[in-house]
Amino acid sequence: CHGGVLLTKAYHDANRLEPQLAFFNNGLYNVDGEGSYPPYDQGLYELTLNPDHRGLFRPPSLRNIALTAPYMHDGSIATLHEVVEHYAAGGRLLEDGPFAGDGRVSPLKSGLIRGFEATDEEIDAVVAFLEAMTDETFTTNPAYADSPD
Repeated sequence: CHGGVLLTKAYHDANRLEPQLAFFNNGLYNVDGEGSYPPYDQGLYELTLNPDHRGLFRPPSLRNIALTAPYMHDGSIATLHEVVEHYAAGGRLLEDGPFAGDGRVSPLKSGLIRGFEATDEEIDAVVAFLEAMTDETFTTNPAYADSPD
């Protein structure tokens, strides 16, 4: 999901005649037990109306990821530590609320999201790696600052 020089597959097809867009369902939701996402946020399905495309979103670049909280396509995860925990669990279990469901067992979840065992120290090391990809020169460059309209 996050390969290449920009650490994302979102642009891996830039020089191809036939684009192969990279969209993934990462097990964030499983509202109905059939892989559904909240009705206002269905991902690629909203464009294609293909039920298999529910919950498919493009992965962002990991560059400067420490500056883009909250995380996931809908901002539903607050910290990078929680994001790594989400992937370690193989998806997310929401036990109550309007979007309750077990994304870990979503039939539409990408096969790349399998879960893994990790200690808090290992998760902290992954977070430190992600934070190390912050480009301070980019964040302080006046050329990229908001214009004072």
